[in-house]
Amino acid sequence: MPKIYVDANPSYAAYVIDGGGSDHTRLPPGHTAMEAEYLAVIYGLNQFFLKWNKELDARQYNMTKESKDTDEGFFKVATPSEETPRQLPPPILICSDNEVVVKQLSRQYHIGNARLRKLAQQVWQMCQNLEVKFEWVSRKENLAGKMLP
Repeated sequence: MPKIYVDANPSYAAYVIDGGGSDHTRLPPGHTAMEAEYLAVIYGLNQFFLKWNKELDARQYNMTKESKDTDEGFFKVATPSEETPRQLPPPILICSDNEVVVKQLSRQYHIGNARLRKLAQQVWQMCQNLEVKFEWVSRKENLAGKMLP
């Protein structure tokens, strides 16, 4: 199960994808620490999905190249998504050292703040049809925390 470590402060959001890929980004001014943590989750998930799609594209390219040499298979390229469904990513584990955010995204805690609720809905929409778990990790274990300036 791929792990995505996330961490943030009001100025920066960071992610580390276990097995490759990490970055941090400066956030626009005016975010709370909680909002920044949600944005880190969104940022990390987005980058994971981009990486996943690049891997699928590379696999499809290799399969298309191989099929030209044999009569076994035929791949349509650039067809509508209904005709060429993409494989879903494997189950994902998102690790954060913010226990409240983990509990809220796991739907164990109520989200009273409207701005946080909107960010949570965005995360849940990104995770639709996927198996995504949220786990609290200590600050010491959080790889993304080491990336924050």
